[in-house]
Amino acid sequence: SISEEEVVFKDETGKEVRLSSLKGKVVFINFWATWCPPCIAEMPSIHQLAKQLKGNDKLIVLTVDVDQDLRKSLKFMQKRNLDLPVYVLASAVPSAYLGNSIPTTIVLNKKGKLVFKHEGGADYTNKEFIDFIIKLSQE
Repeated sequence: SISEEEVVFKDETGKEVRLSSLKGKVVFINFWATWCPPCIAEMPSIHQLAKQLKGNDKLIVLTVDVDQDLRKSLKFMQKRNLDLPVYVLASAVPSAYLGNSIPTTIVLNKKGKLVFKHEGGADYTNKEFIDFIIKLSQE
């Protein structure tokens, strides 16, 4: 089975991001698609979360288009004024991270361990969640 270490994402410039290279940071990953209503509904809250945590270099937010269509997802972000980096998968993903439903959001702690997983839409601007993320980044 695929190890967490080998998960690779790619941005629109073709630049690869390996999960193994993000050790030491808290990683928030949202798997989504442009045609998925709950994905669209929660995206502004992810944008707010990212904005609120912008100064925190121990934290990284990745939105991953499961359709692998960067042109479409970048256009989606621009149209809605969402300032979020979009990636596609450049490798397989462990089923612990992503099952059969989107949106799915996961958080990995600084050691790369899965500490949060939510399937379905959510509001990531709630204080409890933001406190949770900040605390992880200070561990």
